[in-house]
Amino acid sequence: MIILIKVAAIVLALLYLIKKKWDLGLVLFLDSVLTGLLFNLDIKIFAKNVLSALVDGETLSLIGIVVLVLYLGHFLQAGGNFRRMVDALKNLVRDPRLILAIPSAFIGLLPMTAGAMMGAPIVEEAAERWKLTAAWKTYFNYWFRHIWEYSWPLYVNLILAAAIIRVPIMRICFHQFPFTVLAASAGLVVLFKHVPYLPPEENNGRSLRDFFKVFWSIWPIFLTIILIFIFSLNMLLALGISSVLTQVFSRMSLKERWAVIVQSLSIKIVLLTASVMVFKRILEVSGALDSVVRVFPPHGLTAYILLFAAPFFVGLLTGVNQAFVAIAFPLLVPIIGQVRPDMVLLMFAYVSGFVGILLSPAHLCLALTADYFKAELRDVYKILIWPVAVIFLAALLVLIIFRVL
Repeated sequence: MIILIKVAAIVLALLYLIKKKWDLGLVLFLDSVLTGLLFNLDIKIFAKNVLSALVDGETLSLIGIVVLVLYLGHFLQAGGNFRRMVDALKNLVRDPRLILAIPSAFIGLLPMTAGAMMGAPIVEEAAERWKLTAAWKTYFNYWFRHIWEYSWPLYVNLILAAAIIRVPIMRICFHQFPFTVLAASAGLVVLFKHVPYLPPEENNGRSLRDFFKVFWSIWPIFLTIILIFIFSLNMLLALGISSVLTQVFSRMSLKERWAVIVQSLSIKIVLLTASVMVFKRILEVSGALDSVVRVFPPHGLTAYILLFAAPFFVGLLTGVNQAFVAIAFPLLVPIIGQVRPDMVLLMFAYVSGFVGILLSPAHLCLALTADYFKAELRDVYKILIWPVAVIFLAALLVLIIFRVL
């Protein structure tokens, strides 16, 4: 019981400080200190492990990946690449309703803070043909922006999960890809059911030039994919090559290039990433994770409850995409396992956390998109709750079939 109180204190301290809008990186470090105190970790051992975690190759590689992902997002945004991609797509799709989904889905291929705002003006323009309400426009832009976060390897959520669980990221992506397909399908069902078909606008003829524009507008993303999937390069090297080539082919001025680089070198994100790895290390060396095993048996009902509750409520309360992984997953390691984890349990925990993110009023994408379209959140939730329920129930069904029965 005392162990449970200590673990609860660690989680509650995190949630309280985040609710007070403290910086997440600072909160995680302070909670690392709290963990050391609660589990009587010697101060010298604490300091040694903090330093070791900070200079560890895994941590440095993770920081490099995150910075390069941010760089590519800022580069494509600053160069107007996304706008050119969407203009070309208007000439390529047969069903105009897909313009309500495709731009946001494409933009979602590269993670960035409040990225849904990039597709909002396109959805606003396309939605005029159907006179859609603000809530529906918010839903379409918001939902399709986030269909990739279950399986796209450039998302920090997945990068952190792979680092914490110590499993190749592509293994996670492979096992969770069906949820990306399910999310896209659920979104399209809602789209085609609610929005009637209208014929394409005039002068929408296709051309090879439009296909080329789509490819060229986001070529760094395609190149990164090719280097990872076909040439089997590690993610850091693939992103590094793509980033260097953006500078080679860029027509931006030196001032514009430097501005993109400065935007990408986010000290806040770097410290957050480092704090995640420190928190993970201290949880391990303090014995806190072993204590969780003793309180929540790996195959008991309480373990399944924790797999849902920890990531879901962290995601719901914080609205920060990487927070539910950074905070909850280190506590779930004893249940999920490391190196050779139980992929079904990992999937269920991840989906539970992301469902919390999708429903969180603190989620920046949801808050900003609703504000852009002047939508009432309660009206958006009436639409959003059904596809979210489909995603969660599918994860729950997989868990029941493969682990409970």
